[in-house]
Amino acid sequence: MASPLAALPLVNKAGAKGDISGKVVALYFSAHWCPPCRGFTPALRQFYESLKKSGEPIEIIFVSGDKSEEEFRDYFLKEHGDWLAVDFGAEKERAALSKQYGVSGIPSLIVVDSKGQPVSDSGREDVAGATSPEAAVKAFEAWKKAAGDWRESPGTTLGGASGAPAAGDAAALRAARLAALEKRGL
Repeated sequence: MASPLAALPLVNKAGAKGDISGKVVALYFSAHWCPPCRGFTPALRQFYESLKKSGEPIEIIFVSGDKSEEEFRDYFLKEHGDWLAVDFGAEKERAALSKQYGVSGIPSLIVVDSKGQPVSDSGREDVAGATSPEAAVKAFEAWKKAAGDWRESPGTTLGGASGAPAAGDAAALRAARLAALEKRGL
């Protein structure tokens, strides 16, 4: 199932349509007129670039709170990392995202799962605490774990234990996982 965020009008810095499939996504609510945002954006950019160098599947989506398209473009093109943005012309979609995720102040960085559900609203603190590339990878690993959904991946062994028999049938693996959960009363 594709993420509902994939239906958003996402653009890269060149204005081309962006793709978030197979990536851990964080929504970045920010604006050029916001001093804390302008202070945080360079740290987020460094965090993002170190993860990309490590080959991590991350994507940031900038959700602008700017008042004009000129302000949005200037801020996005000059100060942001090489990530995506919700097209500035999609005002309804940007407002709906702010409401959906309960954004009451900026900057705000919210990590979401493949269904668009928030899994971490402490992204800003995680980025601020990642003072080295190794720390960035460690923070990202926590995001990746929280955003993952075992029901969407077939796995490689029944029961998830090493040494368990392998199964080539994704449905059998899912059934075994569900049966194990039911046994535990979960």
